[in-house]
Amino acid sequence: MTGGRLGMVRAHEWDVSRRLARPPGGRRPWWVTHPAPEAPALRLEWETAGGHARVAVDGDLDLVTAPQLEAFVAARPLAGCTVLELDLGGVPSLGSVGLSVLLTVRRWCLQRGIALQLCDVQPSVWRVFEVTGLDAVFTASGPAPRPPVQDLALF
Repeated sequence: MTGGRLGMVRAHEWDVSRRLARPPGGRRPWWVTHPAPEAPALRLEWETAGGHARVAVDGDLDLVTAPQLEAFVAARPLAGCTVLELDLGGVPSLGSVGLSVLLTVRRWCLQRGIALQLCDVQPSVWRVFEVTGLDAVFTASGPAPRPPVQDLALF
């Protein structure tokens, strides 16, 4: 039985298997021309002066980059340090994992008797602290960063 419906199915199966078996003929797969984007880097700088240590953070604190901050702080020698200051001036946004890592760093500092201070916090980032109620837990050096107040006009 070569003709009819069964013959068409076999012909189609043969054609697909033949197409899959041949080399792409100079065409590249889609993932070669569309590579995965590189993970965003978190720039961290370390400064110490006596009993004061400062970590300058530059980049988003999110699921991808937040563990870098935790590992960076944990790898630093903090013997004799009384104040650890996290400069968040270069952090435009803060994800939930970034917030969790900041809480972990705070707990780590409390266990060692080190005061943790946040400085130069962007208003958008400080808003995350306010919404979650953590503005009472973390201390920011200088005046608390506030976004500009806007009056509401109803028409």
